[in-house]
Amino acid sequence: MDSFFPRARLQAESGFTLVELVITVFILGLVMTGLGNLFVSNQRASTDSQARMASQENVRVAFGRLEFDARCASSAALQSGGQGVYLVLPSQCSHSTGNVTWCVNSGSLVRIIGTSCLTAGTTLVQNVTSATPFSCYAVSGVTSPLPILAVALTVNTTTTTANQTSATDYITMHNAPSGSCS
Repeated sequence: MDSFFPRARLQAESGFTLVELVITVFILGLVMTGLGNLFVSNQRASTDSQARMASQENVRVAFGRLEFDARCASSAALQSGGQGVYLVLPSQCSHSTGNVTWCVNSGSLVRIIGTSCLTAGTTLVQNVTSATPFSCYAVSGVTSPLPILAVALTVNTTTTTANQTSATDYITMHNAPSGSCS
């Protein structure tokens, strides 16, 4: 009888079989894989969103600075079919005077002190995909007393077109006579 009690005690202690353990590990693996994919997906979405917001902010800052220059300019001349615009800032401009050129060079919108796109300047926006964003704007059939500079920028920080930012701005040149945007 002594041998019966230890055996009965061992049989009363239930455990998990190998099949139960394999099934449990498999189910936990599926759940963890799903959670891992969800985490990676959210991380990518967050990174894309931050890149888009940074691009939008850079475009907003660049447009603000460009508007400041163009509104004060006494004339504007397009360069290389709209790749750049050369502005003449008269002495009454409080922020700057002389010649300023805005260009798209190697995918960057650059503000250059001078008359040429070939010199170095201050980069305001990177990853610009519009090759010729500058144009003189005219409403058909309407003669505007002041010239209008149109700027259409597209910025893409990734290779996905869903992440690109496009913005257009029409800047009235308040110190320029009619026809001084060419």
